[in-house]
Amino acid sequence: MDPIRRCLFCLSAALVLLAGACSSGTPAVVTPSAVPNTTPAATPSATPAEFTVAPYLDVVSGTADVSAIHAATGLSDFTLAFLLADKAGTCTPTWGGTKALTDSAIQAEIADIQALGGEAVISTGGASGTYLEQSCDAEELSTAYGKALDLVGSDHLDVDIEQDVDVATVISALSSLQQDRDAEITFTVPVEASGLTAESLSLLGAAEKANLNVNVNVMVMNFDADGDWGTAMVNAAEAVHDDLAGIWTGRSDAEIYAMLGVTPMIGVNDTGPVTTVADARTVADYARQNGLGFLRFWSVNRDNGDCAEGTLSGTCSGVSQEEYAFTSLFTG
Repeated sequence: MDPIRRCLFCLSAALVLLAGACSSGTPAVVTPSAVPNTTPAATPSATPAEFTVAPYLDVVSGTADVSAIHAATGLSDFTLAFLLADKAGTCTPTWGGTKALTDSAIQAEIADIQALGGEAVISTGGASGTYLEQSCDAEELSTAYGKALDLVGSDHLDVDIEQDVDVATVISALSSLQQDRDAEITFTVPVEASGLTAESLSLLGAAEKANLNVNVNVMVMNFDADGDWGTAMVNAAEAVHDDLAGIWTGRSDAEIYAMLGVTPMIGVNDTGPVTTVADARTVADYARQNGLGFLRFWSVNRDNGDCAEGTLSGTCSGVSQEEYAFTSLFTG
């Protein structure tokens, strides 16, 4: 998700690479390195009866009220964006690179999610800022991940990489994290109409070789496509399904779908496409019909029609809609 859909404070604003609930447009350059196989072979989860929904929440901007969202839609799970290194670029986990992990306003949001009985997924990386994955060695990175998860009371980490990182460092850190605490790990990756980029294929191939148990969240946004946009997003996700089947060759078709999640950018996208409520319904129907593991979107802060149609903003969708229309649709 690029800066405008990622963080409100950025509005003026593998391998690796991997937009609200995200693509910079420039292919990431990965530092190749061998990745040791240190994690026990993973056992894939069974296909869920219904996908989970945890849209991205821009916790730095503070422009969304999780209690009001829950009251209106029943949603209780959120993906907190984004965990980065501090302004100095040291291996210190901060929210958006500007706010401490213990920031009182963000802690209050997390407490609200917990009071609702919801899950707070921590998302690292994004389209801008200095990554922890760039500032830490493998041991430091695993420790930073664990520190943030402990503070939030979660064991679910979303690693969204859209900048250059050393893949071996990331895979090693995540392997240690998963061994130590059985953490649930998701890689969030940008896609093209044809499916995964070469960089994403390499990153996920490294994860598979290390026996890292991961889910894959594809950002169906900001790519070139002809025709109906809802159909284009579904076709891109289906192409990713085929790519994943080529990496995790021992998994069944249903198991591949169960490890797959989809994240559109609701409303006006940065590069021109517009995700309407009808387009989002196409994506939700695809997810239900095929047993996808989860849906997210960028972002719940934008799920309102409070700005003029066609506006690109971090606080509204830029389409004509009822408040929380996308959240209500995805939660079903």
